[in-house]
Amino acid sequence: MESQLRVEVHSKGDAALVAVSGELDLASSPVLEAELERVGGADPTLVVVDLRELEFIDSTGLSVLVRAHQRAQEAGSRFGLVNGPSQVQRLLSLTGIRERMTVVDTPEELLGENEL
Repeated sequence: MESQLRVEVHSKGDAALVAVSGELDLASSPVLEAELERVGGADPTLVVVDLRELEFIDSTGLSVLVRAHQRAQEAGSRFGLVNGPSQVQRLLSLTGIRERMTVVDTPEELLGENEL
């Protein structure tokens, strides 16, 4: 069964918003990983991953987010997540990711004057 994942990237200035919808799992995580690597290669000062439309995430999807966060830190960029539905929020809390990353309720909280 093929997983359904949609990734949209919006850039403005030195900020990038990556909106993710559908299911982020073993089958679909390479799609998001490739997109986040591409976005990171443009040296943004801020990368925001919007999880509000994400229906499901598994440990593979979480790993993609953790690696993207690490790459951003190594590049001197800021990285943040926009809260997803309750299942996504619960997984972020249970795994400790919520404590290690910046997690907000809307992209505007991180983007400020760089609204996309």
